[in-house]
Amino acid sequence: MNNRLIFITVIFVSTLWSQVTPVDPPEGTHLSARMPYRVDLSTSPQVIPNIDATEGEPTRAGNWIVWQVPIEITAIATVSLTIIASGLPNGSKFYLRYPVPDQYVGPFYWNAVENHLEKIIGHIRSLKFFMELDIPAERHIDVQVTIRSIQSLVEESGTAVEFPVTKGMYHNTRERIPPVILVTGFWPPTNEMIRHFSPNPELNPGGWQGEDWEGRGYNVAGYFPQFVNPECSDCGQGYGDLEVDYQDTSEDFWPIAENQEPMAVITFSRGSSDHSWEVEYNYYNRTNWIGDYSTPVMPTPNPPDQGEIAYFHRYSNLPMENIVAGVAGLNIGLNPFIDWSGDPGHFISEFMGYHGVWYRDLNEYGDTPCIAAGHVHVGGVVSTQTARLAAEETIRQVMDYLDMFAYTPGDINQDDVINIQDLVVAVNVILGITELTQAQFYAADMNEDSIVNIQDIIILLNFIIYGPTD
Repeated sequence: MNNRLIFITVIFVSTLWSQVTPVDPPEGTHLSARMPYRVDLSTSPQVIPNIDATEGEPTRAGNWIVWQVPIEITAIATVSLTIIASGLPNGSKFYLRYPVPDQYVGPFYWNAVENHLEKIIGHIRSLKFFMELDIPAERHIDVQVTIRSIQSLVEESGTAVEFPVTKGMYHNTRERIPPVILVTGFWPPTNEMIRHFSPNPELNPGGWQGEDWEGRGYNVAGYFPQFVNPECSDCGQGYGDLEVDYQDTSEDFWPIAENQEPMAVITFSRGSSDHSWEVEYNYYNRTNWIGDYSTPVMPTPNPPDQGEIAYFHRYSNLPMENIVAGVAGLNIGLNPFIDWSGDPGHFISEFMGYHGVWYRDLNEYGDTPCIAAGHVHVGGVVSTQTARLAAEETIRQVMDYLDMFAYTPGDINQDDVINIQDLVVAVNVILGITELTQAQFYAADMNEDSIVNIQDIIILLNFIIYGPTD
């Protein structure tokens, strides 16, 4: 092994200045020479006079229109940016770029479903950085993009937060306990289709089937109400782990989520009387709910999310296109689609969907982050067996998505061992011999600076020789 380590050391020294960046890099080939906007972060969030991101003439890069905004803050800190845009087409991308070329955080994709939208991008730790906006040239229309605020991420002590994860993925830090995908249902068929995932023996006398489901390394835990008539059409409130009731939903959901610490949340409910599989994109902290069955008939408090303004807008980040394609590929008579511009109905369904994405937004970082959440409306005439097949395919697609973000730092070949083989892969990557998946790239990026280069190889080599350090 020592001879091989010496050989590899020689190889990577010869590639000292080589580096590999993730897929889908920024389209801008040069950083802007514009004077930077200077932002005082002595108070945070720093609401600034809106910085016009589309000021001046953009540059053309192939099939892309590129704008870049240089920003300089008063002290090095970890920050995020709040972006407001109108007229920005789907497929547009944001990046935060370091002054060193080819180093960046992103992309942050834009899905335009309304005339005006708000998005938070980041996080980046730097004194000076560039925000880049890339727009498909063929869809370049009259856009308006502004940076509304720059948020410094601080703890109560005032110390800047150093997130171990800065690219939206997660480390394998849950010991050997499989991460959980939390699924919920309401009216039939959405309760019966996930019954086999219930860990409650009273609701699932057949036994929990969600443990390490299909050997994928995830536990699936299901929660739902029961009804006297399992085939009911006018079902009412029901009973069990969940009920079709605003107060009960909130009181039950939060303890369930805090106990399970899910990595993903998929909420289901019955929709229109058809064969649809409607993946919802939008959720609102609304006040104009439809009344439920028990007093009080409206949420308490209302709006339910007191930490945000009324009608605050949250979004699904489930792999929606993949879910639609996967369910369509089953050929079981369903009509799967994404509802990009509508809302989930003002009733308990949207209320539960909002809770799922709300939990994700509150738990995006840490040792047990929630990576994805969203809601699916299931056609009311879909049979339980058909719905079960589609629900399971939806869960598979979410697992595929989560797999993209799961990694152990240093285990580049993902064989659960960090050894010389991982070092060989890292060297081959820098030499241009090997390409990495997204998870493998994160595993190779040992110092989490969004590139794979000699510094990462040195860290990995030290780990292999000396073991982990505190």
